[in-house]
Amino acid sequence: KFYLCYVKGKMPKKSEELRAYLYKDEKKSRVFITESKISNSMEIITRYKALDYDSEKDISKLEVELITGRTHQIRAHLAYEGHPIIGDGKYGSNAINRPLGAKQQMLWAYKLVFDFKNGGILNYLKGKELSVEPRFELKI
Repeated sequence: KFYLCYVKGKMPKKSEELRAYLYKDEKKSRVFITESKISNSMEIITRYKALDYDSEKDISKLEVELITGRTHQIRAHLAYEGHPIIGDGKYGSNAINRPLGAKQQMLWAYKLVFDFKNGGILNYLKGKELSVEPRFELKI
């Protein structure tokens, strides 16, 4: 799965594979990210590619690929790295979102690539790609 998103700040690298551990707190309806494994945490792997950067607004446009797919993984992982998704009130910052007029998360699933080792009856999909254009773009 691939996503497009806008995040606060400039990414340290043009592309990178981020690794960490995610812990889900059911009571708080929130996930937390740690560098090292703790009780009930799961490893997460998130890849990103920086597509654009607006130095005036200090916003980056990213393509994100989920290697593992955990609840709120992209939102929490990028926020943990210091680059919250624009418009995300849960893991981001309303102090950043308000001046931009961002009332929704700037995160869209936009591409699915089928790449199985053995897809069985779905092998005919191997190598196929489905994609859509996001309905909203932040002008950067």
